[in-house]
Amino acid sequence: MKNNRLLKTLIILIIIAICLISFVGIFVKDKNQRINILPDYLLSTNLSGARVAKLDVDTSSNEVIYDSEGNVSQDGENEDGTLKEGYTKKEEKVNPDEILTVENYEKSKRIIEKRLKEYGVQDFNLRLNNNNGQIILELPENSNTDTLLANITYVGKFEILDSDTKEVLLDYSKVKDAKAVYSNTDFGTRVFLSIEFNDEGKAKLEEITKTYIETTDEEGNKTTKKISINIDDETLLETYFSETITNGTLQLSIGSASTDSEEIASYLDQAAQVATLIDSNIMPIKYNLDTNTYLSSALNKDILQIVMYIIIAIVAIALVYECVKYKLKGLLASLSYIGCIALLLIVLRYTNVVISLEAISALIILLILNYTFVKNILEKLENKDLSIKEITKQVYLKYAWILFPLLLVSITFTFMSWIPVSSIGMVMFWGIVTIYIYNYIITVTLLNDEK
Repeated sequence: MKNNRLLKTLIILIIIAICLISFVGIFVKDKNQRINILPDYLLSTNLSGARVAKLDVDTSSNEVIYDSEGNVSQDGENEDGTLKEGYTKKEEKVNPDEILTVENYEKSKRIIEKRLKEYGVQDFNLRLNNNNGQIILELPENSNTDTLLANITYVGKFEILDSDTKEVLLDYSKVKDAKAVYSNTDFGTRVFLSIEFNDEGKAKLEEITKTYIETTDEEGNKTTKKISINIDDETLLETYFSETITNGTLQLSIGSASTDSEEIASYLDQAAQVATLIDSNIMPIKYNLDTNTYLSSALNKDILQIVMYIIIAIVAIALVYECVKYKLKGLLASLSYIGCIALLLIVLRYTNVVISLEAISALIILLILNYTFVKNILEKLENKDLSIKEITKQVYLKYAWILFPLLLVSITFTFMSWIPVSSIGMVMFWGIVTIYIYNYIITVTLLNDEK
């Protein structure tokens, strides 16, 4: 009997902890402020609002200087701005007319879609105008939106060049894979951009790492031959090598070693963004971000709050009724009910479920299901002839006929590409799993009076 009370006390404390974590958060001190380390809810555009961006084909031109042999030159002008002897200058479009085809428009659209998915954006809408290549993008409004919009307009041309001559030594065509990685050192965690090359690139990288090094002549003078690593002609860094790379993988350090979790996460995010650009193929067409506007959510926030307050009030009344009718068991069941909902909300955060306006209906269904589930156990406990094991078996078998078909439907919905439907499926799936497991472990234990 004493052990049973201790177990129930422990479970009650666990439930209180779950509720505090879910409804309040876990705050840690970071620099001069306290931050909640729980992931934010992922809200769909009909709840959070949307950013609508118009991407237009770049119609600008650049002046390109060629030497006498027809090669592009970076130093073909004299100090007074005139061309050197034998050099010519041409005005060339960023996007030549011959590449402005429907096929290239479609390919650019697919690459943008791939980048968004790799950045973890699930709820977005892309519309392409096949006549002029214009792309209208609608994506959720959050703290990462501006960064995403800046990154998706990159062509993604990755090159390793000789820092002095600007000769291209390796490019994106030799890349096999790119990703963000990290390793722990005595000084903290260090983040790297890891670029793996194919067989041809592997051999070339080994050659480069033998050539672009620091050397010392007989007189002790040091000479350093460096490479530039560029994305869309923008230099990410200049470096040289201290050892030969034979495994075909180039690891570039992002930031410095750190023990600050927020700083490490920032470095990982930077590395992942560059890796996505390198890994998602090069866009055949250069786009410019033309307009960038915010579209408010379909549901007024005040109305949404009113709806939530009504739901909370109904749940509260139902739980008070159970407390009055079943006394202590009703109180324990109500506490367990609240803990189950709190745990589900934590699960939805960590499983990156996109919560849409339509998914709120799934949450309401889960609230009702969980209430009837717990109420059914309470009602059967009134029958003193049945043990808690028999009651649990009866209730679980009864609800299996309801929840199992619902689980199959939710799994089907989850794999649909339309966010409103997939959101319902994901919320329902995790809700059913949570209700079934949680009540078996927590609610049944709390209501068990057997010694």
